[in-house]
Amino acid sequence: MNLKLTKKISWLNAKQDKKGFTLIELLVAIAIITILALWATNLDLNRLSNKQKLEIFTNSVKTNYETIRNNSLSWKWIWPNLVVPKKWKIDFSKSNSWTILTSYSMDWTSWTGASSLDFQNNFEISTIRCKDINWTLVWNVLNDTETWSIELEWIKTELGWDSFCDDVSSKIIEIRFWNKINEFKTLEINTLNWLVSTK
Repeated sequence: MNLKLTKKISWLNAKQDKKGFTLIELLVAIAIITILALWATNLDLNRLSNKQKLEIFTNSVKTNYETIRNNSLSWKWIWPNLVVPKKWKIDFSKSNSWTILTSYSMDWTSWTGASSLDFQNNFEISTIRCKDINWTLVWNVLNDTETWSIELEWIKTELGWDSFCDDVSSKIIEIRFWNKINEFKTLEINTLNWLVSTK
């Protein structure tokens, strides 16, 4: 009987010696894992955030074009005089204080500013190019001082520059935006079907 009691006591002592991590050790381990996970997540989210900002900005330029296109197609009147513009225009440039200017004309000659889309910090137009109806490059714009425009009137839309992309086959403008950390987004406006796409 005494031998059985001794074996039971020694078994209980051996069981107590096989204890795992203490509560404090577990909490420290969980805290370290949590800190590492949050640090890694923040790095990825910051990088993703820059891409998202570039996407949002490019989409805002796309929306601006679509609004002007719809105004032209629907013969949108201008408040408060209720006069319908003869033509709408969107000016793009690689300088021009980093704005995309929208204007309209009542008499085919003079232009009145309607709105401007300001560039956010760290966003620029890197290139403006024109392509022909087969999506073949016609001209790669390198001059920062030129302004390149799209003119829209109810019956047609066209590229408004005179010198480089004045070929009759020049129907597509490609505008490439970047956020100065080498992330790019491209906007293509097709003046044949009035559609705009991003890629």
